[in-house]
Amino acid sequence: MDDASDPLPLPPRELIRDQVFAMLAEEIVSGRLLPLEEIRAQDLQAEFGVSRTPIREALTRLADVGLIEVSTNRFTRVAPIDLFAQADRVEAAAAMVGYAALTVIPTFSDAQIASFGVRIDQLLAFDLTLAGSREVRGHWYGLWGSLVLATGNRTMIEILDGQLALHLTRTIPRQRTPQDIADFLRESLEELRGLVRQRDASAARTLIEEVFRRSSIDPLREAARAVAGTS
Repeated sequence: MDDASDPLPLPPRELIRDQVFAMLAEEIVSGRLLPLEEIRAQDLQAEFGVSRTPIREALTRLADVGLIEVSTNRFTRVAPIDLFAQADRVEAAAAMVGYAALTVIPTFSDAQIASFGVRIDQLLAFDLTLAGSREVRGHWYGLWGSLVLATGNRTMIEILDGQLALHLTRTIPRQRTPQDIADFLRESLEELRGLVRQRDASAARTLIEEVFRRSSIDPLREAARAVAGTS
């Protein structure tokens, strides 16, 4: 721009749509917007200074991925966490990560093994009784995602990154992870480090699937059944 007084150019509509989507997704996934909290389109229009169309497009996308609920002329609100659906998503991720491990670990270079070890160290630096926190969940996602990414399988990458990532990293309000599970996770990470160094893909796959089952899938289904039993 030639002059500081020149008006700012309006961002492209798609950019605004993507900005709104990214902002609201982050607020929901981080837990800053709580389940069933209302989202007002007119407030977003005022905040971004745009028409209804890009806001509606962003909200439609959020509804499509299951982060918000929309009832025409009634409400637009943050979707509650469906624990049964969450368990299904984790189970799908476990299958993909296990397959990825079986496929890529035998081909890992020494540099890739070292990089995977760094990711394990990053997780071990945390108190794993806080495994449900957004930060720790993000590191788990990075560890498992690195295996899927290494396959080069675009379909698996798109499913994990596009359809599952927001849900897998979403903060789930609950008590701390029990100490016995946290100890199991810590021991499993060390065991996984050794299996990757040995390029023992079959044993790594079995261990990864057990980690998913004991730390996430079984507890989610148990919690879902408990909620269903009290409703």
